[in-house]
Amino acid sequence: MADESAWRAAARRWFLAHGVEANLAEDLTLETTQLATLSSLPPCAGTIPPRTQRSTMLDKIIATFCILDDLLHILHHRNDPQAKITDSEILTIAILACQEFGGNMRKALQWVEALHLFSFVPSESRFNRRLHCLMPLLHTLAPPLRAVWEALQTCTDYALDTFPMPVCENIRANRCRIAPEKAFRGYRASHRDYFHGVKVHLLVASGGFIVEFWLTPGSWHDLTGLYGMALDIPRGCALMMDRGYTDYVAEDLLREVEGLEVYPVRRENSVRYEGGRQYLAVVKRRFVESVGSCLHRLLPRRVHAVTLDGFMLKLMCFVYAHNFNLLHKVAS
Repeated sequence: MADESAWRAAARRWFLAHGVEANLAEDLTLETTQLATLSSLPPCAGTIPPRTQRSTMLDKIIATFCILDDLLHILHHRNDPQAKITDSEILTIAILACQEFGGNMRKALQWVEALHLFSFVPSESRFNRRLHCLMPLLHTLAPPLRAVWEALQTCTDYALDTFPMPVCENIRANRCRIAPEKAFRGYRASHRDYFHGVKVHLLVASGGFIVEFWLTPGSWHDLTGLYGMALDIPRGCALMMDRGYTDYVAEDLLREVEGLEVYPVRRENSVRYEGGRQYLAVVKRRFVESVGSCLHRLLPRRVHAVTLDGFMLKLMCFVYAHNFNLLHKVAS
């Protein structure tokens, strides 16, 4: 750490002596200041990422904060006049923790405080209380954030899928304090095993953007997500559904009332099984599998939470982290 700081300072003196552009010298000065600040942090704050990775992270933070702040202004959201940090900054730190630190809010707070990104950084306990108060606001932000994505990408295909998320290991299900009820005991057909947790129902657009999401206990059937979600899809678009969403009445209503082209994946012994439509349904819904892989990449091995509300709140932040990663990728 000390060698890198000395090298930065020497490079800055050389650039200034040879009359190089001032912005490059200022960049090196900022780098030296950040290195000196981060060197004084405790070991739990982690190592400093490379310069390219750090600049990418800063770009993501700036883009996330600007979008959130503008959306909150559009929704006429007002901050508490006594608060030292705005709600958009709280949400930005939470999404940063899910994007880069596996949902570890403590590391995200230390990283933001070390780089002086915001004028005030609250304590960890105060940050958690503020974030829990903003849980209803996360549901309100989904429609305007979807409008931002649709302004960048044209979406014609949508897919509905379930993403099981265990709260704990099966062997600890009987003494689980976060979700002790048996309603959270579900079955994963793809893995052919049981899990203890929640189901995340996702409505994903063709570009991988999560348009809608809903959380249910693990034992609830997949059709609960089909009945409970709004499914705000434009007329004429295609909707791909998995085998768990088989309901002929709901399919007919989606075709006749909503004007959607429904492509459900069926079993071969189903009454409405058609080989051609099955091929289209399987091929067209592949993008939703990549969304599951992206979420697995962001999620840690186990999501740390003390309460069920905190567990669901972190899952929602991971969904927003995935969407903001897509927005940053498309915009850049």
